[in-house]
Amino acid sequence: MINNFEYPNEYLSYLKELQDNEIFTDSGYIELFPFDELEEINKEYETQKYVPNFITIGTNGSGVGIFINKKNSEIYSIPFVGMDESDAILLENSFSEFIYKFENDELEII
Repeated sequence: MINNFEYPNEYLSYLKELQDNEIFTDSGYIELFPFDELEEINKEYETQKYVPNFITIGTNGSGVGIFINKKNSEIYSIPFVGMDESDAILLENSFSEFIYKFENDELEII
């Protein structure tokens, strides 16, 4: 747990059922980082320093991170290079909406 943040249950449940951390659709690709590596990954990316209201949970493989907003659990994308909260783009209001739309080719992360 990072800074006492409680991850959304829908996110934790999805990770438990996930066979592979990489998800390919016609809309693109995402990698969801393994839960047990999140603390270390967020330290490496200096998430707390650059985007303190977010936790990175994955990537599109092209320099864009997938983040959970710690205040409301909404899902955002933020470029890793020059990482700044002002560049955050709301993808969906919940993890389940995010994953549903991505898996059904209704959402592209660029």
